[in-house]
Amino acid sequence: MALSIAQRPAATRRSSGPLVWQRTGTVGTELVLGDGTAPSVVTGSAVVGGSQPFATRWHADLDADWRVRALTVTCEGGGWRRNLALSRTDAGWTAGVEESGEPGGPAAGIDDPARLAGVGVLLLADSPIFLSWALRHLRLDSGPVTVPVARVRLPWLTVVPAPSTFQRFGENRLRVTGDGPAATYDLDAEGIVTYQPGRLRISG
Repeated sequence: MALSIAQRPAATRRSSGPLVWQRTGTVGTELVLGDGTAPSVVTGSAVVGGSQPFATRWHADLDADWRVRALTVTCEGGGWRRNLALSRTDAGWTAGVEESGEPGGPAAGIDDPARLAGVGVLLLADSPIFLSWALRHLRLDSGPVTVPVARVRLPWLTVVPAPSTFQRFGENRLRVTGDGPAATYDLDAEGIVTYQPGRLRISG
């Protein structure tokens, strides 16, 4: 059941300390060890239930403009494990994959990293801190902005490039359309996602 406005987490300033989100569409929690400052390295981990439970850990290396220049992700479940390493250089993106077991679903990584040419925004599915970095990189104020985006889908670690449109409504609301259904998020004063109806909410 969706939270009422009164039940939503307050849009207050948060420090760069640990951040925790609870999944509301399924059992799950994500811990991010600070959104940090750019440039920086940020780490996160999550345990997610549902029909295919999995655990994931990731490390993101941010440049001075809040772009993810390197991301390593590990996902594992019952009898399977996948690792993905993405890196952006002046020559373009590279993608490496390691896997064991059979999780099913689409293949990890991307068949041709050249398809990521022009991508400046990298999103890890259902990890809201990546949206906050995208907002800072795009310096989103008002009006829709459409940009090339690479989205890493969990738990398969499939990399999907597709344009996405970001639009901010006032100080505390973000709407994203593009690959998949449109999504709306509440933001705090620092642009940290605090709530997504039916999906997640920040803890504390």
